[in-house]
Amino acid sequence: MAANGRKLLYLLAALLGLGVLSAFIAIASRDNLIRYTLNPGRSFGEGAQPTAPDYATNASWAILPKTATKPVDVFFIYSTIYFSGEYWNAPIGNPAVRERIARTVVPLYAAPFSASANLFLPLYRQAAPYSFMTSSEDGRAARELAYTDVARAFESFIATRNQGRPFIIAGYGQGALYGMRLISELKPADRGRLIAGYLLELALPVEVAKAMSTATPLCNSPDQTGCLVAWHSTTKNARGDLPRENALVWRPNGGFDATRGRELACVNPLTWTVSGRAGSSDMNLGSAELTGFSGDGIVLTRGVTSADCWNGLLFVDVAPDPIFLWAGPRYRELFPSSVNPFFADIKDNVARRIESFAAQASLPEPPEDTEIPDPAAN
Repeated sequence: MAANGRKLLYLLAALLGLGVLSAFIAIASRDNLIRYTLNPGRSFGEGAQPTAPDYATNASWAILPKTATKPVDVFFIYSTIYFSGEYWNAPIGNPAVRERIARTVVPLYAAPFSASANLFLPLYRQAAPYSFMTSSEDGRAARELAYTDVARAFESFIATRNQGRPFIIAGYGQGALYGMRLISELKPADRGRLIAGYLLELALPVEVAKAMSTATPLCNSPDQTGCLVAWHSTTKNARGDLPRENALVWRPNGGFDATRGRELACVNPLTWTVSGRAGSSDMNLGSAELTGFSGDGIVLTRGVTSADCWNGLLFVDVAPDPIFLWAGPRYRELFPSSVNPFFADIKDNVARRIESFAAQASLPEPPEDTEIPDPAAN
């Protein structure tokens, strides 16, 4: 009997050891497992695409103001919140996407902008996560389709909803990728009303930003307008090869190109300067975290993180888990997290740039025959 008991214990120990080993292997190979799980398993051209949105109808917008009571609008493009490999592009009616917009995107990421501006948030057929895990033509086609939706939504916004107000273009992750191209393609009349573009969590080579949007430089002061705020955050021990080397960005003459080690744009969200001095944690006006215990769905904590632009990346002190919990170390930065480290800083800066834009707009135009002095001559 004792021998049978020992055998049972040995068997249980072996099974436990096998389980632990399997769990360790699964964790260690998460990146490969995620790639396999999220792979649509067919080419982009096979099968029907999700139905294209009609932006003339309110049903194709996640958020529209009932009345535009503020003098400024924000056109907001959300990041990757479709966690499936069923399609290369997400259907806009996907219930999980709509829930994540309501519970995560709006309170945590759009709210710093909507505090000072009328929020316009279109639904679009976002590229599925796998399209950012492959350099194949299928993944590129999925991103092009997503941008087509965003461009059509923006065209409808300008033509029928904006009513000539100044505006901000804001995007996170893949939303920032599409926001960059929108800004590069702005018509001159519309560009004059652009307060700023906030292209957050985007690996954007400086040379690409300059080539695609020569009239819209990187912001280098907290109240500069008509400029771009861009950064891609990371932590000290995180993998940095994806944003630095393998992230696909627009090619100025069309198509996509990898970052390939080029200098990345980094506007520090604590100093609001380009690759400027490090911002200490006591400068952090407030980090927001999702919570179910407050009316607005977030809790704010001041002084949570410092911010330091180094080698093109924004180094921060917090490493929150992405809302897609299965993301491995290589791909975790593709997804939004339950923490926005610079929530209050962005909110304050948006208000400041709007105020600066309004002040500049109220200045009288100089007479045509008045020579404007050149500061460099002094």
